[in-house]
Amino acid sequence: MPKDLLVPLQYSDADAAALDAAAALANAHGARVAVLAAIALPMPVASEWGMAVLSLNQADFDALRATAAAAGEAARERLQRAGVEAELRVVESLLQWPEETAALHARHADLAILGRSETGRFPIAFSALLLDSGRPVLVMPEGAKLMVPPRRVVLAWQPRREAARAIHDALPLLPRDARVDVLVVDPEVGEAAHGDAPGANIAAHLARHGFQVQVVTQSREGRSTGAVIVDYATARHAELIVMGGYGHSRWREQVLGGATRAVLAQSGLPVLFAH
Repeated sequence: MPKDLLVPLQYSDADAAALDAAAALANAHGARVAVLAAIALPMPVASEWGMAVLSLNQADFDALRATAAAAGEAARERLQRAGVEAELRVVESLLQWPEETAALHARHADLAILGRSETGRFPIAFSALLLDSGRPVLVMPEGAKLMVPPRRVVLAWQPRREAARAIHDALPLLPRDARVDVLVVDPEVGEAAHGDAPGANIAAHLARHGFQVQVVTQSREGRSTGAVIVDYATARHAELIVMGGYGHSRWREQVLGGATRAVLAQSGLPVLFAH
């Protein structure tokens, strides 16, 4: 069961969904929540005169610190009102980005919970948090609510390490009578791909854990894989999507697009990613 949860603040309305999800999980599992208010101080830049910090005076630095501290304190109070043991970490760094700070703190937690604004923008980069922390990341779209425990789950299955890691990271959060749809999009049949019966092996494995499992095959039909996942999960009234993140290289996902990027941008449901 999760005992340590991390919420890196985005300093946006999306933080509310992340904090409420953290409170629900903490109350269900007796977990502790750490709120991370990361302060990105101006990075030194190189010039012909050496290293120089972008021009900010002391008042600007104080304003950055005050904004982070106020947001962090408000988040901690929100959690405490929900009956959750909460810790506030206000961390400032000159030589690393906020997402690097978040990844470092996530390594000491069971799960990181990140809010996503309606614009889809992450002040703390999701990709760096997921790829560098070694921990799963639960993304909560603004206005979304996490059902605890989630009983209707869609597993976006690919026979890859990332997807296997995602479903096993999700197991402690799921009740044993949960309904899990193993969603396979345009499977490639073959010994190096999905096998002769795409999704059957992982479905049998999950059934042995007690879940009610069905395998569903969907065709893209001109849509992206990410759109198929979101459309199916929405139509099924799923409470959680579970999937591997960045099965392809991050460069390929960012330049050419990919399922991770599409689900991040389009899903109105909570998504548990793992890498």
